[in-house]
Amino acid sequence: MSIPHSESTAASEDSHEKPLRVVIIGGGIGGLALAQLLRGDDKFQVTLYERGELEGGQSQLAGFRIMVALEMLTALRDRLPKDVLPLLEESIGVQPSSGQSLCMFNEKGKITMKYTTPDFRAARSVSRWKLRKALLVGSESFVKFGKEFESYKSTTNGVTVIFKDGERVECDLLVGADGAGSKVRKQLLPKASRSDTKVTVIYFKMPLTPETECMMPYGSGCLIMAPRRSMIVSSWKNPKKHYGPDDLKKIDGDESFLMCGLGCYTNEFVNQTKHPDDMTPEELKDECLARTQHWHPLFRSLIAKTIPESVFVSHIKTQDRISPWKSSNVTLLGDAAHSTASMTPYLGKGATSALFDALQLANILKSDSNPPLSAKLARYEGNMLKQGFSVADKSMSVHKLVFNMGKNRMMAKCRDRFLSSLDVVVGEKEPKGKPFPGK
Repeated sequence: MSIPHSESTAASEDSHEKPLRVVIIGGGIGGLALAQLLRGDDKFQVTLYERGELEGGQSQLAGFRIMVALEMLTALRDRLPKDVLPLLEESIGVQPSSGQSLCMFNEKGKITMKYTTPDFRAARSVSRWKLRKALLVGSESFVKFGKEFESYKSTTNGVTVIFKDGERVECDLLVGADGAGSKVRKQLLPKASRSDTKVTVIYFKMPLTPETECMMPYGSGCLIMAPRRSMIVSSWKNPKKHYGPDDLKKIDGDESFLMCGLGCYTNEFVNQTKHPDDMTPEELKDECLARTQHWHPLFRSLIAKTIPESVFVSHIKTQDRISPWKSSNVTLLGDAAHSTASMTPYLGKGATSALFDALQLANILKSDSNPPLSAKLARYEGNMLKQGFSVADKSMSVHKLVFNMGKNRMMAKCRDRFLSSLDVVVGEKEPKGKPFPGK
């Protein structure tokens, strides 16, 4: 991922030129990052509208961790407002001495492959919860909460944004950063479609303590693959307070944690009495324990340590490929354009893609003011779609490795043998003194 470099801004011939009125729909990581990158620049008048409230309703996936490239963190440090930086630094977890790592196991605890790409090894584990807190610094001046987007109308003077409560707002540029189910995308690109993988992932947190840290199967992350099922394990360690209390009832958003995500076809849940969305947190935890009855005891011990109230259920749907559209004064950012990367749990790159889009769009909007807005957006959208779907394809390739190549026990065995053979050639050596705890 090539991080966009800052471009010089040509001085305006008219010192009294009106600022570009930018409306952003959606207060996730991408939308907030774009607002922060533009606020404070007299050339822009930025307002972000979020349907949720400032407090409440934001735990969910916002409480987990994402992987952010080192170059992207450098770009954010260079370009975000100074008052955001202290909390940004607090969101970056403690980096393992040997960098990030990833190991694949089968459900019996046998290592099938140890391989970490250089960019993943150098990446940083970032608390999504704390990153969002950083991006909310100063939000009282540019964010309006409790405002649900309904539709928009393009006019000769720009865009009229219509909210569910009937309010209308005029702007020059509308940015849809409203997630995978984007209402802005549905109106802008009514033929754009999404595909259902029919897989549901159940996420949980557990406290990170010296004891649970020792239960980490390998390095900083692992992927367990069984026939038609999967489990990921990773962590975030608070740089100010490495370990939290061993409390299995609740966990504060600022505390260090281990996280796991268990994937399975939705119609193959052990509990068939109700839909996953209707299950209680305790029932979802019981589901994860039930489906892993014959797995290695260490993996089941990790599930047993999870905190029910931290649960988040994700039904994996992927955004079908979108071709560049005729640009005008409405555009998309992050999951609203390419949601595959965010909805599959294997690379932790969804929010990273949204950050990349925000950096790129802000950079282009701030560049030489001669090209019309539509030309700037066309440039952004072409790059955004190419980069976003490239990351999405990588994420889906791992999804296919887990589920397409693990459709039955025989196929799963062949997959594991192939990975084990590949591990002999390109796999990493097991760190000395850090064997798999199950050995």
